[in-house]
Amino acid sequence: MLKLIDKNLINGCANITGGGLADNIKRVIPDNLVAEINLDEVKTLKIFKWLNKNGISENEMLKTFNCGVGFCLIISPNKYESIKKHFTKKFEPYIIGKISTGKNKVKLNGSVNWN
Repeated sequence: MLKLIDKNLINGCANITGGGLADNIKRVIPDNLVAEINLDEVKTLKIFKWLNKNGISENEMLKTFNCGVGFCLIISPNKYESIKKHFTKKFEPYIIGKISTGKNKVKLNGSVNWN
């Protein structure tokens, strides 16, 4: 992360812990912007799929867990390829949304694939 910051490659970042994607991302989004998260793009882990299949609703999953997205980088789209070079294949970043103008700070679209 320090290398990315030193090279001015990121605009913001969020560690996704308790509170899930929405609560953690909104902390780094300015008031006049919204992070539009496409849940269809989330690559979830087996443990979260198991929890969902055992009775935890998607809404509760998204409010409580990171669902496999442990860290989010907020970047300019033209810096994506440069950023990918700083990660190993195991931790390769992928795009789950975009920043646009708006008032709600975070908008969740789509649905996580729990299969």
